[in-house]
Amino acid sequence: MKSPILMAAAAVAAFGSPAFAVETSDMIAARQHVFGMENVDPVTGALPDDKVIASWLSASSFAVSVQGRLVMMDSFVTRLEVERGRTPLTILDLVNLNPEVITLGHGHGDHADNAAYISAMTDAVIYATEETCSAMDLDYARLAADPRVQENPDYAFPEGADMECVSVTSFGSTPGTEVLNLPFLEPQACVTAFRHLHSVAVDPDPDFPPTPVEIIVDERDEYLFPAGTEIWPRRAEADYEPVDPRQFDNRTTRGAPGGGESLFFSYMLRDGTNFSFVYHNTAGALKEGKGRGWDGVPEDGQRIIGLLEALGPTDLQLGTAATGNFDNNGLRDLIMYQAAIKPKIYIPNHITTGTRAREGSSLSVYAGYVNQMDLMGVPQEDRPRLHWLVDPVDYVKPIVFDIDNPTWSDPAKEGILSSWCAPSGADEPTMVSLQ
Repeated sequence: MKSPILMAAAAVAAFGSPAFAVETSDMIAARQHVFGMENVDPVTGALPDDKVIASWLSASSFAVSVQGRLVMMDSFVTRLEVERGRTPLTILDLVNLNPEVITLGHGHGDHADNAAYISAMTDAVIYATEETCSAMDLDYARLAADPRVQENPDYAFPEGADMECVSVTSFGSTPGTEVLNLPFLEPQACVTAFRHLHSVAVDPDPDFPPTPVEIIVDERDEYLFPAGTEIWPRRAEADYEPVDPRQFDNRTTRGAPGGGESLFFSYMLRDGTNFSFVYHNTAGALKEGKGRGWDGVPEDGQRIIGLLEALGPTDLQLGTAATGNFDNNGLRDLIMYQAAIKPKIYIPNHITTGTRAREGSSLSVYAGYVNQMDLMGVPQEDRPRLHWLVDPVDYVKPIVFDIDNPTWSDPAKEGILSSWCAPSGADEPTMVSLQ
């Protein structure tokens, strides 16, 4: 793995240059498909510089245009097939979006699949924990040696291809102890990240009963959306025999590091009325301070709550609605994250994969979320406005935020942007304190 400093410098140098594997016409078509024709320049493929646009790709993955800068948040796509199907995306659609950056909330396959391949094809720089970056190295090496990739003219890496992954937080670090500002959207936005807690089942909480809502899948789903040919089955054994020449193993390396080490990302724009949003694809047990792979104590959870509160005014939360703690404590953990973040708007993710969530279960998860709010006594005035997503109808539907809308104005943002979010001029991740 290359050093984080070299990776970040390479990323900054590459920004603004079209990736050498993506034709402009293909980029325009892919961006119009994902962001809407009205939001994409039909000649250049440029995205508007006065808006933030989020488009759900399934699971916890979004393509987000931040003042025209394209970031992919997670890279896994539920039911990715060789042709557009129930999920109207192919691997080449993801490549042709031509993102500058891929951020990975953590390294499990239902978040990190496809990342190394997209990076190699587009020059997109991956930002992930040090553990997940080591998994990305393994993925790239395997893909570079795979004849199903390199002997297929549609999939082969371009000459000189590489994979770049910048480490965010160090190997084995304690959640909430390393907070970094990331340079990849400068000068448009301050991006801050830290390790938090992956969801995990803990003992039932006597103070907050779990929702009794049963998570069910629409029984018509299989009939309405028959399965196509997966690019590679997620549960495929080592001896799996592909049935289509367009199939290749896009999965992140099973058993590699980085699975439970999870990152929380915060964005605050420097222009307009300083629109702000956060992204996280898991929510651990803050009350107990425990997460998958982290058998912590309540102080660990309180430390993370302190960071979430210190991030300041948050206009939009893109946050998980799936949790390994559902059977014991419902969506308690997500709502505790929200109590600290206090977002104006909430858009869920991770509702087509998860411990209980599946394709076609979104409305059950929605009912569970609302019911859990009631059970925990959250006043109506403290609840965010919901922009719930339902699969597959909400896939690749642009959600547009005008950065000049006075709704996002808040004097507290100015103080943040002049303190720990002040531009440092650094080309590499920089440790900061939110106190």
